[in-house]
Amino acid sequence: LNFGYNHQSNGRADPISRSWDRLFVEAGIERDNFVLLGRAWTRIELGDDYEDDNPDITDYYGYTEFNALYRWREQSFTLMARGNLSTGKGAAQFGWTSRPLLGPIRGYVQVFSGYGESMIDYDWNQTTIGVGVTLNERF
Repeated sequence: LNFGYNHQSNGRADPISRSWDRLFVEAGIERDNFVLLGRAWTRIELGDDYEDDNPDITDYYGYTEFNALYRWREQSFTLMARGNLSTGKGAAQFGWTSRPLLGPIRGYVQVFSGYGESMIDYDWNQTTIGVGVTLNERF
């Protein structure tokens, strides 16, 4: 069980600045080779001088996110889903990490579909595929 404060920003200046602050609570369960995490949050605005770069971000990110991880034969499979049921917007991401290929190096494939792959385009619906290597399992 976790709870806390999260600030997320793209580190850019106007007009392409994007940031937001959240309070969150997260819970997870683990059994054998399976992990399931659920996270819920509420957006907060800090101070009177708070400039809102993206007032509609929760329309796209929603208020909840679920992550699952399954390990099988030295491989890992991940799934992320988040969204806002009232707007019908959200995102899903699938990842696969291979067995070790050379020492600790593993192959990695990720498919993302939906809104908010990055802060700058949180309101843009897109599907992307990434391929790479990692030194450890990803979650």
